[in-house]
Order: sequence, then C-alpha cells, then structure tokens
Amino acid sequence: MTESLTMAALYGKLSKIGLKKDYVRENGLPSWWDDELNDKPVAVLEGAGYIAKNLNLDLSSLLTPQEKVKFNRPPHTKFKQHNSQNNQHPHLAQALASRFAELISLGVEVNYTPLPKDAKTIREDILSHWPKVDLTSLLDYCWSQGIAVGYFDHFPNKTKKFAGLIQWYSTCPVIILSSKHQQSARLAFDLAHELGHLALAHLKDGVLVDEEITFDNDSEEKEANQFATELLLGDCDNCLGDRKFPNTEKFSIYVQEHFISHHPDIDIGAIILNYGCHNNYFALAMATLKVLEPNPNGNKIINEYLANQLDWDKFDDETYEYLEKVLGV
Repeated sequence: MTESLTMAALYGKLSKIGLKKDYVRENGLPSWWDDELNDKPVAVLEGAGYIAKNLNLDLSSLLTPQEKVKFNRPPHTKFKQHNSQNNQHPHLAQALASRFAELISLGVEVNYTPLPKDAKTIREDILSHWPKVDLTSLLDYCWSQGIAVGYFDHFPNKTKKFAGLIQWYSTCPVIILSSKHQQSARLAFDLAHELGHLALAHLKDGVLVDEEITFDNDSEEKEANQFATELLLGDCDNCLGDRKFPNTEKFSIYVQEHFISHHPDIDIGAIILNYGCHNNYFALAMATLKVLEPNPNGNKIINEYLANQLDWDKFDDETYEYLEKVLGV
C-alpha cells in the first residue's frame, strides 16, 4: 500500500468529494508538514492519518487507491428544512462540523441536565442570574446545563452549509451553530431554536441538522421557533404589530427609545428579528441589526466561551493546533 502512496494521489482523491488541495493542506495537515515529504510513502501514510483524523474521514478508504473516500459513518441523522432542488443534504459540512463537535465532547467535563419543556421557565432561570436573555446569557445557561456550544464555519469554498446542528454524545449534547449571519441577536435566536429541539425531545440521540432556520410548515420547526420566541421575548411576541418603518435608522431609533427602558430584560436585537419575521421584512431586520452591530462578533463570543471551557491538555499537539485554527482564538 505504501509503495505508490503519494500526497498528490491523496489530494486527487480528496478533491472528488469537495476537499481541495489548499483546504486539505491548511486544515488536514499539521503546520510542521514539509512538502518535501509528499513523495515519501511512509511520511505520506502518517500525513494521511492526520488528514483523516481532522477531517472526519475513513482512513482505509483514503488509503485504498481504487476506493472512493468516505467520511466516518455518522450516527442516525435527521435533516430539517431541506429545501434543496438538487436533493442534496450538506453531508460534507455535517462531517466536518461533527468532528468539531466530537472534539468538543472529548475536551469538556459536563453532564447534561434535562431541560424544562416550558421556555418561560428557562427564561425565568436565566433572568435570575442575568439582566436580560441574549447570546451571552444563553451560552451561560447552556453550559450550566451540560450543553456544549460551538461555532464552526471552517468549510471549503462553495460547500453547502447548514445553520445549526445538535449531536449527542454519552454525557452531553453538543450544539454547533454555523449561520453566515454573525450578529449576536441572530445567533441567539438560532441557539434558542436548537434548545427548543432539545427541550421538546425532537432529538434523543444521533444528530439533527437544521439546514436553515426559518418559519415553515414543519411541525417541529414551528415548535422550536415558538420556543425560541418565548425564551427570548417572554410576552412580547409581535409587540410592534404591523407598524411601518421607512428605513433602518428610523427602525433602530424607535426600538431603542421604546424598549431599552420599558423592557430591559429583552435584547432589542430579538425585537428587531421578531418584527422582521412576522412582517416578512427580514432584509430590513438584518440591515438594522448591522446598524446596531456593525462589526458582528457573535461567533467569537461563542468560541471564546468554548475555549475557556475546554481542557486543552486532553489534546495532542496537532489536534490542539487544529482546534485553535477553527475556533479562531
């Protein structure tokens, strides 16, 4: 097997499943890898081990010349919000994020405490420790309940992505968020939505992948959205009604003037998103969030919290380096 093993051959096989050379070189191989090793079979065999480990690949399929590269077999997976016209689920994105979730589960010491089914009970619990329900307080609550949370968007270019993923391990569920919208309020809603799936027992084992998080006709998605709305807004769902706003500036000023003092326990970003969803003004809502948070860093808030929870001594040097890269810390 090792006599004809070259890195060029591995790159060729990997490109056929969407893992191009530059991505594999940057994310699959350790930083100490020297391209002078590319044609040395024993070294390439070692390199293949790193690639398979980091990118969640079946090593045997990677090394067998005539066999297509396969990802490690995932647990039972439930895909939600499947709207793709070409009937393709985000398998590549799931495989890469699932490996990230697995590493998180190996690096934390938590035990899951089942969630109350009532969103308002969780809201009251959060508000007993925090002034409002937002991304930071939701993260604190998740970790206190033994729910690990991370943000992952370290995908190859043009990969079909997902918004949220829950993966069960023996002691805890791991939530991975991956929305392209990195405003804190949007990620807070996505996180609250995934908490809804857990609290309402939509997933008891395996993996759930939310390809998108929108309002549609799927009953479980409706339930998770309603749960998230109650968790974030309490009794203020659709509190702006059908009021019209000519632009983002008027919208942001109105919300700040009417809600910061009257509803200090509600994040105004949640009010803005809620209005956009009820009135089909999502573009206006997201544009307004960008006005309020011009340099969104919700993804960094999530991963900085995660980095502080990880026991980094549990990882070998190469895995440590990979985690630092994908966490962006």
